[in-house]
Parts: sequence; C-alpha cells; structure tokens
Amino acid sequence: MAKYRHSKIKRQHHVLEALEDGLAQIAALDIVDGIIPGMIKPKSGGSTGFSFQYRTPSGLKLIGRSGGAAQEVFVITQNPDAVIQFLVASGLIEGPPS
Repeated sequence: MAKYRHSKIKRQHHVLEALEDGLAQIAALDIVDGIIPGMIKPKSGGSTGFSFQYRTPSGLKLIGRSGGAAQEVFVITQNPDAVIQFLVASGLIEGPPS
C-alpha cells in the first residue's frame, strides 16, 4: 500500500473505523504536526477508544481499540502535555496518565 497523508494523518496502514473521529479531533489541533497509525492487531475484548502508552522523542504513543482489534497511534507534537490535556478534557482517554 502506498504511503500518503490525508490532512495530518499518514495512511500507510488502514485505520480502525471506530477511531476515525477521534483521530480527526486530534489532527485538528494546531499543536499536532502529524499522526501515524500503525498496524492493526487482533486482541481480545470489545472496548473502544484510546489509551495513553508513553511519551516518545517526537510526541506520544496511544493505543486505539475497537471490537477485538488494537492499533498503535503515534502523535507527532512538540507539546505532548497539551495534547494529553486535550485527550483527557475531550474524553478520548480516561484520567491523566502517570
């Protein structure tokens, strides 16, 4: 599959449909430079949404879950704390990460 960007979201891999709206909300932030969704892997459970994993040198890593599948999501930003605050305030993740 060819790599391309649709707005700030890189499209090398498919994106779980249930995560599209959340990714669009994150991409709309001025402080976000890009979003790179990773490969989709099957997982048990049926929860849907994002969870914070850790900060990276270029931003932060989230895990998106939807109906038995999980997808890594890398958010490229120079202000990861502000992105995390937005994610919590908008209800995309629960509570502040440690």
